[in-house]
Amino acid sequence: MEYTVYGYEGNPRTRIIRIVAALEGIPLHLSTVVPRMYVNTDTYTSEFPLSRGKVPALKGPNVKITEVIAIANYLARVHNRAKLLGNGSNEQAAEVLSWVSWANQEMLGTLASWFLPLIPNLKKPAPYNAQAVETGKSASNHLLGLLEKTLESKTYLVGKSLTIADLFVAMYLARGMEWVLDADWRASHPNIIKYFNGITSIDQWKTVIPQMKMIEKETPNEDPYAQE
Repeated sequence: MEYTVYGYEGNPRTRIIRIVAALEGIPLHLSTVVPRMYVNTDTYTSEFPLSRGKVPALKGPNVKITEVIAIANYLARVHNRAKLLGNGSNEQAAEVLSWVSWANQEMLGTLASWFLPLIPNLKKPAPYNAQAVETGKSASNHLLGLLEKTLESKTYLVGKSLTIADLFVAMYLARGMEWVLDADWRASHPNIIKYFNGITSIDQWKTVIPQMKMIEKETPNEDPYAQE
């Protein structure tokens, strides 16, 4: 069975799906759709109208779905080889889903309010407002401070092995490190970095992301589209 994921190479949510598929041994074809560059968006939206142009989506034998959490959950269950939803108990499955929902809604949304308006060269950029970016930075640091405390005694978020919860949290940390979570920030969050390094060391992660970009200095709070 082969599945197609619609998204693009550098998209964190698409990357999560590709890693889940790799861990489960599921062949996965990438069909490129880049919403903020208007690449293949019309065709994509016509096929997946409920997506409202957002990626990823998945199509395969008897399945055609949108939303990254649903896709990751589905692929993790196809073979259940890697036990990415926990040990099989309802309690662990619920805890995994709780972390995944938190990461996808609270963590990425908060981080994006900090870094997304600072990304240049997009055909569909996020609106820039200096105060909103500062608010996003403050909220992100508070949220990640809570994560730092949580990870003080944890190798994995749920149980004693890797789950999709770890993939979501680590992937969104990686996205932040591309733009705003710089070397000084990383040095001041040792628990997060120890955890992050452990999750990103697996072969399937390295196959999807051979080399991660980590910014040395935080992207400045300036409008990247301002006229010179």
